[in-house]
Amino acid sequence: MSEIKARNAVNWLLTDLNSKYHDGIPVAAIDKVLTTCGLKATEPAIYCGRDGRSHEQVGESTWLALTWHKMEVSGRYEIVAYVS
Repeated sequence: MSEIKARNAVNWLLTDLNSKYHDGIPVAAIDKVLTTCGLKATEPAIYCGRDGRSHEQVGESTWLALTWHKMEVSGRYEIVAYVS
């Protein structure tokens, strides 16, 4: 699969993750989407904090952008993840 097609496939699959609230930052689910489509998984890291963002290279010319926000009342996370 070409990298452009992989990006399209990843972004399509990430829409499902982006549309739900999570108990934690779903890095394992994001990695599964990336590797299923032929891109690299994210580097091991600690993703924490009420609000945050990460920008990481996952292909030769593909970058993952991930932002998160922990909601005050429910304590669940809202994420936005995409590759470009």
